[in-house]
Amino acid sequence: MDLVPEMVKSWTGRSRYEALVGNIHGLALMLDAVKDLIRSCEPPPGTLYQATARIEDVEDAHRQAVEALRAFHLRVKTYEAELVSKPWKVN
Repeated sequence: MDLVPEMVKSWTGRSRYEALVGNIHGLALMLDAVKDLIRSCEPPPGTLYQATARIEDVEDAHRQAVEALRAFHLRVKTYEAELVSKPWKVN
């Protein structure tokens, strides 16, 4: 016997889904800001410097993070109806 009304399940699922999508958009905005930060770290031409990572490596890691976030957002959109219809939690 299910003691939680369907309306409450729907509201809980919808609110959690909207929070998840909002967090995805927030991460996308932060990744856009990181792209500008990476560009500003480029040393002037001819400058010798010691760094832990090359700019190209950081740009590649940024590109991979953006792609992973886009793939995750696509999966969230694919399962939107299922995520909204059920109260769910992250373990």
